[in-house]
Amino acid sequence: MNDPKQQWSSWRSGEVLIRETGDACPIPLEIRGVMGTALDVTAVQRTEVTHEPGFHSTVWGASRQRIVLPPEFNSLRLYRRSSSKAFFSGLGGWRVTRLADHEVEPVAGRMSGEGPWVLRIDEGSTKSLNITWNKGDYAGTLTLFGPGSGPGKELSKPNHTHETITVTGPGYLLLDAQHWSLTTD
Repeated sequence: MNDPKQQWSSWRSGEVLIRETGDACPIPLEIRGVMGTALDVTAVQRTEVTHEPGFHSTVWGASRQRIVLPPEFNSLRLYRRSSSKAFFSGLGGWRVTRLADHEVEPVAGRMSGEGPWVLRIDEGSTKSLNITWNKGDYAGTLTLFGPGSGPGKELSKPNHTHETITVTGPGYLLLDAQHWSLTTD
């Protein structure tokens, strides 16, 4: 699915080209934010004459977040937000890393995490995932990004805090919740 490793970083707001023309696979990315501020991340489809914004995510502080760039987007716009009460815009720079397959954890056993996170499901494997979203308090989402999935296929049901979902690979699973836990066969 994905092997090249690339990395971009800056101390300023900006845009980075992630996907070259002809690259049509979903791309797992890890984003590290900036200590003391928020980093707004927007997927963008940029051509010579237009730019179309897509999904949006926010990384708070120096935390790490993993997302998947769907095939229809080619870049990320990163905006370093300053506090409304001061001119402080955090310490350090942000970093975006394009992850290789071996850097994305495969779905196996018992797992848990926080915030948007990406897991890998290998070709030919089928997994039954028993998921608890946000400790059972409110729903999260599970989206599969695989060959031919376009913008991703949402597999979770609205308003479910516990669910069992069967997934067949290959692809990347984006678990998006403040807290999630899962067990699999």
